[in-house]
Amino acid sequence: MAKFLNSIICFFLILSVALAINQVNAEKECTEILHPNPGSIFGCVLRDCNKECKEKHNGTGYCTSDAGVGKYVCTCAYDCSLP
Repeated sequence: MAKFLNSIICFFLILSVALAINQVNAEKECTEILHPNPGSIFGCVLRDCNKECKEKHNGTGYCTSDAGVGKYVCTCAYDCSLP
């Protein structure tokens, strides 16, 4: 009886791990640079970047360095697996 119970527990544990892996793979993260040519001398303002990204894509905005621009730019990361 104990072996049978251990087998059932192992089966459900493996099943739950497999389902969790599928959920992680279902999300696809996309990024978009908002305002690639910032007019401000400071470049990216994190508060404004995060707000605009949330409004546009329901994502999270980050200030990242862009060597081509020479300033920080607003990079929006969001889940693009949804239609």
